[in-house]
Amino acid sequence: MYGSNIVIALACLWLTACSPANELEEHFQTYLKRVAHVLEVEEPTLSQASALPPLPPQRELQQQQPRISTGLLDALKLGQCGLLTLVGEHNSPVGKSQTAAVQLLYHLQFQQGLQRCLANTEDAELTDWLHQIAAQKSPLLPGYHWNMMVAEPDIRAALTPRLRTLAFEQQDGYQETVNAFSLFERLQLQAKGQSSVMMLTPKELNQALSGLYRNDYLGRLFYSLHSAAHYLEQSLAFLRQLEQFDCRRGGKVRAERLRNAMQRYYIDVIQRYFGQIDRQFAQLAPLLQSTLDPPSGRQTQMTMYRTQFGDGLNSEIYRRYRTLTLEHARLWQRFLERCDISPT
Repeated sequence: MYGSNIVIALACLWLTACSPANELEEHFQTYLKRVAHVLEVEEPTLSQASALPPLPPQRELQQQQPRISTGLLDALKLGQCGLLTLVGEHNSPVGKSQTAAVQLLYHLQFQQGLQRCLANTEDAELTDWLHQIAAQKSPLLPGYHWNMMVAEPDIRAALTPRLRTLAFEQQDGYQETVNAFSLFERLQLQAKGQSSVMMLTPKELNQALSGLYRNDYLGRLFYSLHSAAHYLEQSLAFLRQLEQFDCRRGGKVRAERLRNAMQRYYIDVIQRYFGQIDRQFAQLAPLLQSTLDPPSGRQTQMTMYRTQFGDGLNSEIYRRYRTLTLEHARLWQRFLERCDISPT
């Protein structure tokens, strides 16, 4: 029994070691190998895509927030608004060591408490004081949201580009990533005073962050789009010889075999995968664009990262991938039209 367990364990290790580190490269290599076989030429050797620009260090992005303090008499006013306990917890040793996400949630809850107190008091002096405090703290809220996006460890890890593409059959972590960044957008709207949606609870925030824990989906999605463009570019360099292919006489039979290879290994496999990651990025792109909007003092530090990943559907990794996808399709379209062969 013990011996059989060792055999099973060794077999699992062997299977893991032999699993492709980059499925996308493997499928492109198979595709081009089949085309090369029909053309009777040597197949091209693909190189791995380069690394992508990292998210800048936290120390370069985090923004120092001014502290607004109150005196003893003001503390009594907070007691009238039922906010003294919330402030006390925030100012305790535990509260001062809370993460950037919890800090944001506190300031949002405090601001909401001020607005609730304003709506329920008829004390003119208290009303005037509440307006002053709310006016001082309101402009700071987007900064707390920004600090959460660039300082919270699980968010930073999610935003870090990887050196591994997503699996072909199942992209684990996608829905958790959408849920988390949808919630971050909701928090951002509340920080800007643009949302009347009920305030998030600490439990909801923790659930969103736990969905990003050890979740490298987003970083792998970035690298998948980047790698797709990279392999398409290398494929086009090889496939341009189709422009000189002679379709006459026996050449038409070989042209049909080329069409079949393209259909089976590119359209049925690679293009299907492209459709999945394209739809996924299209859903995430506006969330990334809105939630990674840096304050004026951090625009320069984020320029390269936002150009690559945070400019919605104009992000460089997406535009380049789409451009080369269309170029690849048009090359085959021209070839099939010239050889008078149906695309399907």
